[in-house]
Amino acid sequence: MLSREELPRLLRLQAQAYDLLMWLADAANREPELLAPVAVARLKDPKTAAEWLEEQRPRVPERLIPAETRGPFAHLLSSFLSTSFQIRHLEFEGRLVESRVTLGAERTDSALSRMRCQSLALRHLATSEKIRLTEKEAGQLAQRKSLSTASLLWTYAWELERRSRETGDGSVVHQLWRALPNETRRSLTAEQIWAARDQLLAAARECVAMREA
Repeated sequence: MLSREELPRLLRLQAQAYDLLMWLADAANREPELLAPVAVARLKDPKTAAEWLEEQRPRVPERLIPAETRGPFAHLLSSFLSTSFQIRHLEFEGRLVESRVTLGAERTDSALSRMRCQSLALRHLATSEKIRLTEKEAGQLAQRKSLSTASLLWTYAWELERRSRETGDGSVVHQLWRALPNETRRSLTAEQIWAARDQLLAAARECVAMREA
């Protein structure tokens, strides 16, 4: 389960991976070969992504690549290409003339709907605190209007941790992000997420207490 201590680091790594992708997108406008199909294929696999990043380290601003590229950072960077972005290529007479990073991942059949994902994240959280929510109760709480933002925030963080281990659910992550209020997306902090966690746990305890009363 995602810990309070781990959360700020994950958010920093995610922001760093996003900034790196934006830098690569800008650089590829001038030098399409930087994100040629072979490079993109390597970036989509966390193992080869880490190797590719080490090769590119001399040309990339130091602040954009952490000392350790393997593990969570490579997983998060690779996940952007399955959750939020894709890279389109244009060739002319056998020569690559454009590598463009565009918003919106390729359409896939996600294993989980957004609401199902929120329900699972809530039930997983409750179980970690020894709160025995049923599947039905978790689903009802996830859909409760007063818990909407809290549920989205915690589920996004839960999926972020899973993405850092290469076990996330792909395109549902982008759905979660887009469903958050704009103001929340602009200033997302670990404190907000942890407050959402506390709010969900309080609601889960109240739900169980009412059932057992």
